[in-house]
Amino acid sequence: MTEFKRNVTMGTISPQDAFELIEEHKDDFNLVILDVRPRDEFEVEHLPGAKNLDYDGHEFRRKVEKIDKEKNYIIYCRSGVRGEYFMGIMKELGFPKVYNILGGFVGWKVSKLPLTK
Repeated sequence: MTEFKRNVTMGTISPQDAFELIEEHKDDFNLVILDVRPRDEFEVEHLPGAKNLDYDGHEFRRKVEKIDKEKNYIIYCRSGVRGEYFMGIMKELGFPKVYNILGGFVGWKVSKLPLTK
């Protein structure tokens, strides 16, 4: 994945910027969309192509340690707060490219971007 517009390799981006990044790299298996909401929320509705990594409180760090650090991630939670926190954990663990969606799932939905049920 090429660096995102403004050459940011980690940070919070708008839902529209996230959508554009996902569209630009839709065939890139190195881009992973992580939904860090509880599993039951994910199962109701989520971003197309997203994988669920239930934040599960203190277990999140252990779960993240097991995923591929060579991939690039777009993460989101319900409102963006947990996503920001978990982006920090991923940075501490050495992930080079992580973007958090501003406003999380709610921001994406309010922006009327595609969803999967």
